[in-house]
Amino acid sequence: MNKLFIASSNAHKISEINTILEQNGIYLELVCPKDFDCKEEPCENGKTFKENSEIKALFYYNLYHLPTLADDSGICIDYFNGLPGIYSARFFGDIDYKTKNDIVLKMMENTDNRAAQFVADICYADESGNVHHYEGINPGLISHVQKGTDGFGYDPIFLIEEYGMTEAELGETYKNEYSHRAVAMKKWIEDVRKEF
Repeated sequence: MNKLFIASSNAHKISEINTILEQNGIYLELVCPKDFDCKEEPCENGKTFKENSEIKALFYYNLYHLPTLADDSGICIDYFNGLPGIYSARFFGDIDYKTKNDIVLKMMENTDNRAAQFVADICYADESGNVHHYEGINPGLISHVQKGTDGFGYDPIFLIEEYGMTEAELGETYKNEYSHRAVAMKKWIEDVRKEF
């Protein structure tokens, strides 16, 4: 394998995946929907991260017949009974993440129940279209204020208790080693390393 389709047009996510691959000695040409000027999108109507990642992987595999890597991920907050979960990107509608994070912090300002976790399910559709799943979980807490600029999404409010810092403060070095996506990616790498 020398070309891998990434089922996302999120530049942050693609860059993160590429860095994790290279740190593990794997150099592939990564392509995504934008490279094919693809206007079609899968209908992510699954009820779990696993279902949604598989929907995305098979959608793009069936279009281009390339080995395809898709992930579905999000933050699960105990205080919200596991939400936003699979709705993380759409939580509170089409507004920027700084505003979303402010809303979360406001809703949680009077609770000590701050446990949360980032969850990722990576689905790999191999060269034959067979699917394989890899889960990554990164536990943490919801901070009381937004901190850090070296991250995206909910990173500025996701506190890693061991370090007393948010993921946005810890930045790429931490994320590429310990994030939910990194954990899932490493499982995938170990499983398919023989193909490289």
